[in-house]
Amino acid sequence: MLLLIGGTGTNTILFNTGYAQSATLGEPIFVEKGADIIQKEIGPNRSTYTFTSNGTMNGNIEYSKAGEYVSVSKGNNQTFDQGHGVITTKDGETANYTFIEVFNGTDYQGASAYSTNSTGKLSFLDNILLIFKGGADESGNYALEQWHWK
Repeated sequence: MLLLIGGTGTNTILFNTGYAQSATLGEPIFVEKGADIIQKEIGPNRSTYTFTSNGTMNGNIEYSKAGEYVSVSKGNNQTFDQGHGVITTKDGETANYTFIEVFNGTDYQGASAYSTNSTGKLSFLDNILLIFKGGADESGNYALEQWHWK
């Protein structure tokens, strides 16, 4: 069982396993808004999407993201999505990431794995895993927050 407790301030994830544990996530690293800008059907229950977004990292560093993903419909308004993208700061630093997510038509959650050769603002993103949650509307506009999984 996975329980995400949201809202403002500190967030907690609680696992109900044989090795029960909880993790305090603190403030999100990324807060962003974006949109799916291109959709293409590639087969039964499969589509590709291209997206762009803008946001703030660590509360004060502006960035943009661009990428693409494949979405597989699982029925009952649920999809499994897998993709990749690039984050770019205003001064040109970049980091690459891959992600997976589950979407129920309005809300989604998932994980992103980052890598970078940056030695500046994005250097902390090298080889880390972030978890995220967000929401989307029928037009493909979305908002999300990401936390460092420690």
